[in-house]
Amino acid sequence: MAKKSIDTGFIRERCYALFTSKNLIYGNKDAVFEDNCIEFFNIKSVKTLLSDEDLTKTAELFFESDLIISGASKVGFMHRNTLIYRLDKIQKMMGLDIRNFNDAVLFSNMLLVYNNLNKD
Repeated sequence: MAKKSIDTGFIRERCYALFTSKNLIYGNKDAVFEDNCIEFFNIKSVKTLLSDEDLTKTAELFFESDLIISGASKVGFMHRNTLIYRLDKIQKMMGLDIRNFNDAVLFSNMLLVYNNLNKD
């Protein structure tokens, strides 16, 4: 069990280092940044999360609903508990609780960079 928390702590730390708004706006976005992002996106749990369309669409729906669980579940035509389960799954995989505004912004930035790198 301890290994799992170390992994999510590492992932959370890397996520903060790469995808904070300040870093994306003022940081040096060169080949090294892109290499670091690609390395981050190749972490098994991150890759699994980003390849799960249900989880990423649920997160985006939650963001569009202003982080309101009941609103997101109504708009997404899903049971409230299903939405909560998916948000918990994201938290277990990434160490980010996207019900928290700062983590939501960070996760949203990560999705934007990921989608931008994989436009092809």
